[in-house]
Amino acid sequence: MNKDYYKILGVGRNATQDEIKRAYRRLAHQYHPDKNSSYADGAKFKEINEAYQVLSNPQKRAQYDQFGTVGESGFEGFNWGETSGFDFRDFGGFGQHSRGFSFNFGGLGDIFEDFFGNVFSQVQTEVEISLTSALLGDQINLRTSQGESITLNIPPGTQDGTTFRFAGKGMPDRRGRRGDLLVTVRIRLPKKLTQEQKNLLEELRRTGL
Repeated sequence: MNKDYYKILGVGRNATQDEIKRAYRRLAHQYHPDKNSSYADGAKFKEINEAYQVLSNPQKRAQYDQFGTVGESGFEGFNWGETSGFDFRDFGGFGQHSRGFSFNFGGLGDIFEDFFGNVFSQVQTEVEISLTSALLGDQINLRTSQGESITLNIPPGTQDGTTFRFAGKGMPDRRGRRGDLLVTVRIRLPKKLTQEQKNLLEELRRTGL
């Protein structure tokens, strides 16, 4: 079934990348299985991740906008006969319907699957960490969209925006092969400090930190 990724994230088709990111963060927090028991099966969270990984990537988004709602192979909803300027009814060996075409590519289908399958099985997400975790290092337990528990090891001195890759922990493609999970850390700065915290930071500033 075709999916409207813009509708899933609740943004317009002209939404900026910042708007898409804000919408994703809000929805991911709202529907994360660990935070909302009503969505414990992770299906809604998985759908939100799928939409974000397409719309947050300029190349994937351009392909999606041009071809329509895309599936795992990247070609679902693409009317070759009209869009490419060729009428494939003039060629033998292709199955067809009155509008749009249903193709049998044989071995070419496997090539397209190999080339495009992992584009949409890769999952991108963000996690907030404290300033002290970034400076001193930490370990954070996370849960994948498939319900697995993984540990994110944060080395001392980790910078804001650093991305960690977990191979084979993303979404499964049509053949069951799983893409990678990319976790980007964002450093959470406190909006208010206690007097004790201010004094400690002043001491650190005097040391040149």
